[in-house]
Amino acid sequence: MVLSAQTIHNSGIHYNLPTFPAHDGKKYTAIVTGANGISGSEIVNALVAAPERWEVIYAMSRRPPPSHNDRVKSIAADFLSSSPEDLVVLFEEEGVKADYIFFTSYVQPAAAEGEGLWSNTEDLETVNVTLLSNFLSALTLSSIIPTRFVLQTGGKHYALHLGPTAIPMTEDTPALRVPHSNFYFPQEDLLSTWAEENNTHWTVTRPGFIIGANKTAPINISYALAIYASIQKELGLRLEFPSDIAAWDINKDLTTASLLGYFSEWAALTPSAADQALNVVDDSPFSYGKFWPILADWYGIGYETPEEDESKYFVVTMPRSPPPRGFGKPGVVKIRFSFEAWAKKEEVKVAWERIQEKEKLRKELDPWRSGESLVNVFGTLDAEMLGRWSRTQTMDKAKKMGWTGHVQTDEGLKRTIQKMAELKMVPRL
Repeated sequence: MVLSAQTIHNSGIHYNLPTFPAHDGKKYTAIVTGANGISGSEIVNALVAAPERWEVIYAMSRRPPPSHNDRVKSIAADFLSSSPEDLVVLFEEEGVKADYIFFTSYVQPAAAEGEGLWSNTEDLETVNVTLLSNFLSALTLSSIIPTRFVLQTGGKHYALHLGPTAIPMTEDTPALRVPHSNFYFPQEDLLSTWAEENNTHWTVTRPGFIIGANKTAPINISYALAIYASIQKELGLRLEFPSDIAAWDINKDLTTASLLGYFSEWAALTPSAADQALNVVDDSPFSYGKFWPILADWYGIGYETPEEDESKYFVVTMPRSPPPRGFGKPGVVKIRFSFEAWAKKEEVKVAWERIQEKEKLRKELDPWRSGESLVNVFGTLDAEMLGRWSRTQTMDKAKKMGWTGHVQTDEGLKRTIQKMAELKMVPRL
């Protein structure tokens, strides 16, 4: 038996993070796209924290955040409306180079009125495949070929949004994909073909629902949870649970954005992760039933357990039959109330306006500023909490390659809410 050893370290709520002694002193350059989003900003943070490895970080986004580090070069780049030739000119003007690339760009087209989040699958595919295609073409034309290209997709790869899936969710080969409309599939195929043509390598990361603090990214369950708890406190009410006991008890893996940043660096620098898809979650069993009393305690209010009278639920049967696992009855959702409907109550909106005034919160971030914003914020929380089936993504594959990082999910949520409070998005705990 061959023994192997590695050095690990802790940083705040992040435990057992890997180190990269073989890469220290290399002074790499990196491109991070979607750099003002929840994931991209945390990847930038992880690279900034390692000056011994990363010399220049090109942070690209349609509206890039201001740089607070001289090693970060912010670049306004629109991969959707710009042609590959336009991007070539931009890259040349900015002197862009890249040993490694981290692609987190994502556009959420508005769904039709009355339709659910992510229902517009054709629009999602057209927009998000175009983002990647234009960027890859520009790289080829610019002769910018990285050692590794890391593409972030997500847990919806497994069709978990359509009903019960095979548990645990494992990183299957393309031939074993659950058939459904999903832009992740053509993105992965496009990248693997491009990498083969350019004699380089790729890695795909698949996080669960991401919890992070970023003022430009409202599609964020932690933001909606903090607003909901703050308003219930303002109204003198308890936390109510929107679904039944099954949704209360079931495990739902989450991904803390800052851990995702560290994982993305590890995935890029790990030889065995080349040409592989990898799940990335906190690896911390999590249920909303266990978390609900914790959230209530943070805000100093009470909480309700699920309604036991079955007649008080509105029951929705998912249209996919059989469900994504391939057999059995379709998924069933039992709804006591939805956060999206709750947010449309006048007293809820008025309470949030009072909170904004008292806490001097940033009104330009107000979810009530548009119907689309309200759906993005609270529709996302409904999609997360109402499902009654497990969402367990195994980390076995990454662990066998040497990944050791870990965050306790409730600590990740608390840190996220505290950071959002610092950004004046929500009240302080």
